[in-house]
Amino acid sequence: MTGCPVYQVVIGNRPVKVTTQKLTPPALGEQAWSQLLTFTAGGQESVVKQTAVRTGAVLVVVAGSPGLVDAHAEKALGKASSAG
Repeated sequence: MTGCPVYQVVIGNRPVKVTTQKLTPPALGEQAWSQLLTFTAGGQESVVKQTAVRTGAVLVVVAGSPGLVDAHAEKALGKASSAG
């Protein structure tokens, strides 16, 4: 999604502007990516961070507020890896 840094979606009849920013992923797993999504509608903004980490056959995607994603991505990967 970061290939198009700004786009618009329509929810109902309301246009929502989406701005994407590629971030440096955490140094976890074999592959990782991270992006910041900013949704703007009606003068209000909402920011969501998405981080994906793959190690072996396990892929974990964590999304939410940037601080919580940063705080819990490693823990989520550990739980998913030990569950298999």
